[in-house]
Amino acid sequence: MGIRRHGRKAILLVIAGGLGLTAPGTTAALATTAPFTTALATAAPASTTPLAAAPAFTAVLTTAPLTASATAPDDDIRFAPVWYTPADLAAFAEIRRRQETAWAHGDAKGYASIYTPDADLVNILGEHLHSRQTITTKLQQYFNTQLKNTRLLEMDERIRFVSPTMAIIVRKSCVLYNKETACRPDTLSINTNVAVKNSGLWQIASFQNTLIRPHR
Repeated sequence: MGIRRHGRKAILLVIAGGLGLTAPGTTAALATTAPFTTALATAAPASTTPLAAAPAFTAVLTTAPLTASATAPDDDIRFAPVWYTPADLAAFAEIRRRQETAWAHGDAKGYASIYTPDADLVNILGEHLHSRQTITTKLQQYFNTQLKNTRLLEMDERIRFVSPTMAIIVRKSCVLYNKETACRPDTLSINTNVAVKNSGLWQIASFQNTLIRPHR
């Protein structure tokens, strides 16, 4: 999510992989987001000036695919077991694709379908939405008003597996308004997702979003 500040005007909400609001009456044209690429690299920090163009999406896997050792100390990360497979990473990419597609079409039900039935979502203004149904209902209200015809733009993603059935996904992203094609510094946010795997299916159990404040 991101917040727009315009003097004394009301706070405007952005949720990336979450919720965002802009002034009533504002519309946005649909546009194609940046291409998805995978790279094991560290993303550059947010700029304090408008970005000239949308960068390619970067996925960073922070869980090292190393072989476990029966003689290694339990707390030695160098000997951590391999907990993920290419299918797990593909599932996360599919979740991201479904989120972006549903958002661009104003489809709250489709967007919320990637959450567990009892999921928790906390947006950038501290609004707590509990359950998939609540997320669907509230987000559809936004899609019908302030978020009509907006799009998500994911900039990078960091994945850390903490067990074979749980992963932490941290993303940098924003919501694009009107004819925007790149995130502005004042709308950039970082969201944290707790993904869980039940019966072979990955879903999001918890989501929390935070605005990135430029260093002064």
